[in-house]
Amino acid sequence: MDILTQLGIGIAIGMLAGTTGTHGSARGRMTLLAAVIGLVVGFLLDGPLGALVALVGAAAACLVISDLVFGASRREGSGSGALGFLVALAALVVIAVALLVPVGVILVAIALAWLGISRHRRAQRKHAGLRVLR
Repeated sequence: MDILTQLGIGIAIGMLAGTTGTHGSARGRMTLLAAVIGLVVGFLLDGPLGALVALVGAAAACLVISDLVFGASRREGSGSGALGFLVALAALVVIAVALLVPVGVILVAIALAWLGISRHRRAQRKHAGLRVLR
């Protein structure tokens, strides 16, 4: 299999694990679980290199998506089931892209990185504004 296919499968695994929307140490454990699952699946499909690529994709996607789901569930209350369902559908689309058009995984990875960076910058600006108020 192609390396981009392994990355896409790893991202989809991380997205599914991230739908729990955990935070704190539970988020770390869920990310570790997603990374181990990505490692095993990648190794079974493509050997050591595929295992490493799937591990990285799963861990990164789990961190970004769990942060997204946690933030949305905090704003909306406990009704994050619909968001989890939408993320699961998006994970299925990522797997389809990875299997049918592996080059499209590059766009998925860029979008995931952009989402993570923009959420991090927004959080930094928010905390910087709160420090000024002290």
